[in-house]
Amino acid sequence: MTKTLLVDGNNLIKIGFHGVKDYFHNGQHIGAIWHFLNTLRKFLEETNYNKVVVFWDSNTNSSQRRLIYPKYKLNRRNDSNEFKQASYESQKQRVKQYLEEMFVRQVEVDHSEADDLIAYYCQISEDEEKTIFSSDRDLTQLISEKVTIYSPSTKRYYKNGDTIKMSDFEVPHYNVKTIKILTGDSSDNIDGIFYLGEKTLFKFFPELLEKEVELSDILSKGEELLKENKDNKSLQNLLSGKTKEGVFGDEYYVINRKLVDLSQPLINQEGRELVDAYYSESLDPDGRGYKNLIRMMMEDGIFKYLPKTDDNWIYFLKPFLKLTRKEKSKFKNKK
Repeated sequence: MTKTLLVDGNNLIKIGFHGVKDYFHNGQHIGAIWHFLNTLRKFLEETNYNKVVVFWDSNTNSSQRRLIYPKYKLNRRNDSNEFKQASYESQKQRVKQYLEEMFVRQVEVDHSEADDLIAYYCQISEDEEKTIFSSDRDLTQLISEKVTIYSPSTKRYYKNGDTIKMSDFEVPHYNVKTIKILTGDSSDNIDGIFYLGEKTLFKFFPELLEKEVELSDILSKGEELLKENKDNKSLQNLLSGKTKEGVFGDEYYVINRKLVDLSQPLINQEGRELVDAYYSESLDPDGRGYKNLIRMMMEDGIFKYLPKTDDNWIYFLKPFLKLTRKEKSKFKNKK
């Protein structure tokens, strides 16, 4: 069975851009480039994948969810420092150029988020074993018998049946979606039920920590609990769909499900066709090659951060060259 690595590109490059601050060449920050390539290199060196696909958020990635929920991610702002923002965009484009030469597939679709693209890829690739490389907790709802997650933040794998840490609680991965529908997501500016934080939620519904629970189960039990706790604001708000912005009834749950639930990824037809192509088609090797990579590494000052040996470029590129051989063989066999 084909083993495929699915990389959340924006997640990985932001870790490097903000975390690797002292890597420079000719006065230009290269921390994001170095961290992305070196992290991926080390991971591929320790594992064995037939295919690597990097998914990128488009610059208009929030637009589809904003049609549903206008406040979506409005709490996020681009860096007000124009120099830093330009450096980030420049390094991101440079990483894309490296990946192109390395036979790494890349998917970016206007108005789409990487989460949705990854979710759709998982749906159409039942014949592949997939590892998602991301520290984004939203993606844990995709874990299954054929989908594992590796988090570069915690440096651990999350497999089917594992728990995910939310606040001070260990939550089964299959309940993350239901919990986020109820409590919202402050990082994405999604409101939750008023006065229903995770601690209160687990007090009333401890089964969320033990077994798979559907939203309908929570609402049904909430009705029974309210009969015994008639003045409880959290339960009242749960059943009325009340947030800090007002009372929305069933509409609250309809909207939050659309925002959170990756079983229904928000991708247009063009996006689906593009993901389909990168799943099924082989990559044309024409124009790609390690000589281009060496030239780019020299231009970006990558060599000064490698071991001081004559064959340091081989050391760095070896995992990618192994992937290159696999992709070239696949293309040759399909001709």
